[in-house]
Amino acid sequence: MTLLAVCRFAHFMAAMLAFGSSASLRLYAPADLRQALSPRVRRLAIAASLVALATAIIWLALETASMADDWAAAADPGAIAAVLTDTEFGRAWIAHLVLAAALAGAAIFAPRDQWGAVTLLSGFMLASLALVGHAAMQAGFEGVLHRANHAVHLLTTGAWLGGLLPFALFLDACGANMLRNDAIAAMRRFSFWGQFVVAAIVATGIVNIALISGKAPLPATTPYRALLDVKIGVVAVMIAFALFNRFGLSTRLEQDASAVAVLRMTCMTEVALGMIAVALVSLFALLDPA
Repeated sequence: MTLLAVCRFAHFMAAMLAFGSSASLRLYAPADLRQALSPRVRRLAIAASLVALATAIIWLALETASMADDWAAAADPGAIAAVLTDTEFGRAWIAHLVLAAALAGAAIFAPRDQWGAVTLLSGFMLASLALVGHAAMQAGFEGVLHRANHAVHLLTTGAWLGGLLPFALFLDACGANMLRNDAIAAMRRFSFWGQFVVAAIVATGIVNIALISGKAPLPATTPYRALLDVKIGVVAVMIAFALFNRFGLSTRLEQDASAVAVLRMTCMTEVALGMIAVALVSLFALLDPA
């Protein structure tokens, strides 16, 4: 379970980075800023897409070993093929692998400052993770609702967490006179739309909890509920930082040079907290949600 949790963490982070970074550059950055930052973000997207593809393959192998209760099955082509063709997870994972391979190709070969294909493919790949895990265990209308809700939760989380690294690059661009106005405009767009993204994360997270367990996460009477409660606390701190950035710092960017330095620090803190939250999800999603 430990190896699978680590693999899930790496895969989720890579998928979110690919989606959030490409979407932020495509949607928030003015043309000159997007062109200036594209080489750095392209390297991030290529690395993230290759990690996502590699960990998708490893995840399949680990799931095969888990289902067979035999580590040797992880390297057995017959066992892996059986999982792909005979299980709900496998059939969903075929599509996921195709999307991961297509994303890697787009990240490597798409024109340098064109981000539409990378954003679209990474978004579909990230959303397709809603087809496995707890959301995939329910049938009928409730199952469809859960998958759709979880897909939105994944996309909005990726847009926020994955978009924080390009946001840090926007901050760096504030030091370049020719790009300063574009950088401030990009940060304000990210901050403005971010409040709606965060609201969607909270709303879909609440719905996910209701659909999985049907009850509030408190008290923390099981390992699943305890880890879920810690994750909720971590996300609450992230939201506090986001609100401070939105209403306390973003309005002072042009008048107060120190605001940029403080914003850089809070941005990196959010990234660290986000990684902790994803690590917790990667672990407790493997546990019984009782």
